[in-house]
Amino acid sequence: MINSPEKFNFKRVQRLPVLKSGKKKPKFEYLNVVTAFDIETTVITKYEQAIMWSWQFQICGVTVIGREWKQFQEFIEQLDASIPAGCRLVCYVHNLSYEWQFIKNLIPVTSVFAMDKRKILRLISDKIEFRCSYLHSNMSLRQFLKRMGVKDQKGELDYQKRRYPWTKLNRQELKYIINDVKGLVEAIETEMQRDGDTIYTIPLTSTGYARREAKAVLRSSQRWIKPLLPDKEVFLALRHAFRGGNTHANRHNAGVIHTATEEEPIHSYDISSSYPSVMITERFPQKFYPADPSMLWLYLKHDKALLIHLILHDVKLRNPLWGCPYISLSRCTRTRGEQLDNGRILLCQDAEMYITEVDFNIITSEYDFSYEIVELWQAQKKRLPKPFRELLMHQYIDKTQLKGIDDYLYQKTKNRFNSNYGMTVQNPVKPELIFKDGLIIEDPDAGFDKALEEYHKKGWLPYQWGVWVTAYARAKLEAGLQAIPAEAFLYCDTDSIKYIGNYDYVFDELNQRYLDEDLSAVDPEGRRHYLGIFEPDEQYKRFKTLGAKKYAYEDMEGNLHITVSGVSKIAGAKELKKLENFKEGFVFRHIDKLMTKYNDDPEPKRIRIQGHLIEITSNAALLPDTYTLGLSDDYEQLLRWLQTVDISDYI
Repeated sequence: MINSPEKFNFKRVQRLPVLKSGKKKPKFEYLNVVTAFDIETTVITKYEQAIMWSWQFQICGVTVIGREWKQFQEFIEQLDASIPAGCRLVCYVHNLSYEWQFIKNLIPVTSVFAMDKRKILRLISDKIEFRCSYLHSNMSLRQFLKRMGVKDQKGELDYQKRRYPWTKLNRQELKYIINDVKGLVEAIETEMQRDGDTIYTIPLTSTGYARREAKAVLRSSQRWIKPLLPDKEVFLALRHAFRGGNTHANRHNAGVIHTATEEEPIHSYDISSSYPSVMITERFPQKFYPADPSMLWLYLKHDKALLIHLILHDVKLRNPLWGCPYISLSRCTRTRGEQLDNGRILLCQDAEMYITEVDFNIITSEYDFSYEIVELWQAQKKRLPKPFRELLMHQYIDKTQLKGIDDYLYQKTKNRFNSNYGMTVQNPVKPELIFKDGLIIEDPDAGFDKALEEYHKKGWLPYQWGVWVTAYARAKLEAGLQAIPAEAFLYCDTDSIKYIGNYDYVFDELNQRYLDEDLSAVDPEGRRHYLGIFEPDEQYKRFKTLGAKKYAYEDMEGNLHITVSGVSKIAGAKELKKLENFKEGFVFRHIDKLMTKYNDDPEPKRIRIQGHLIEITSNAALLPDTYTLGLSDDYEQLLRWLQTVDISDYI
């Protein structure tokens, strides 16, 4: 059913059942209904502004369609008045951050829960609670509706056509805007039914599902987990020490096309479930205590967890051919006299940093240096709580057994399994964000100390566990890198290594350390899969890289593939046409994201279009953008220099 805002019967809302919270004196209770809101926009390129040409609100089986903001304001006002006292109505918006930019000055805003200054998870407008279904699902609307298998799937719309509030909509356009909200309601309802959730229990984010399970199994362990939460000094050191995956291109092999031969094939190996595997198998820091710097080597010998604030002097790679220098300039708090390889330190006079003992061992294996320790903390190591490890293993087995059998349950389990790592590294001491004068800003009265105090009250995961997850994963990748000849290495990214030559046997030998039937699962076809081993991914016919997150290759059938941050893999490869075009200066015009221009002025502007006077509110204009392949100046100079010298001259 379709209604205009003026014809919608608000008595439908008054008759909606209330979903009881079960609490004695709840602050509010939810109406037992799912609703959805969406807008369609046109960019006025000349002014770099965007206008709304249609808004849709799905409620009680009715799609309310309006074309003007005044209609929307009146509709929200009447809707709010129809909601019983002490109740709230939940409305899902797919990418609330975008719609928020248009409506934030049009409706009363009681509170906003933002994950970042431009990332809105939830907002309250009197008795209406808007939630972001994009952050909930971590999928595009098209993917989400398809995954849920709903009747009203997302349609197609010609985005090149300019539409305005007075543009007459055809049948296809009407179906498109209706299904965006109708399908979203169906998807949320279907998901809640499958998972046994209600409006109260359905997680706000995709990681919320994993967090819910993990909190449940760790509840009985909180009496000894709580004391492990770091104090201010240790927490700040941990924040400095945290580092993600190791992504880098071998400078000696960058900028040129490598062609596979029978003697020198090009391979890629991946670590199976890298982060979850170390969470199950490795031992993690308990409570940190200040330690004597002179005892460093004794602590290392006894395999203590170490948090080290140190200064390295006269740093130099032991092997000039080594293609993946470990020390990242961005992770140093201070450096002097550095020579860089795409952000990695080849040599320097001084480098100050915070690292773990895992990092220290890797740095020691790669570099010559002297050092002084500024501060040192040590902790005992233990495996993660058994219920948590059993949960991870159970999810891995379920994921493996469900593949190809039940796509919904497989994806749900896979997402939960992979989200466990993200849960451990999420910064638990973030500045509080508030809504003021139309903008999300940091609350000046809610400082770091207050946020840390809140973490100690409500926190249930020691932040150090997450810091060591990525450190252990980098160490496993390093083992693979060091097992092949330095000159064979082409590129690595977090859990994968690409190399040239016949060195598969190296990974077979490495895997002997990790093959454990207790850490494996059997798929529906009877094949056994092991956690944390190096697995062959694919072979390449030709390969070229221009640095981190920039590579292209031809598979063995000659099909072109690209990986460039921000560029569509499919459209980008089609636009590139051939591997020879993958070079400095090539412009990609089909990138995954448009450039967003935020227009925050709360005062509406009026412009005349096609004889109509239109009011422009605060908005987000999605403008065409391009991506040009390029190199930083220092990296370009390094690659050019390497092409002019014989490597034996400077070994």
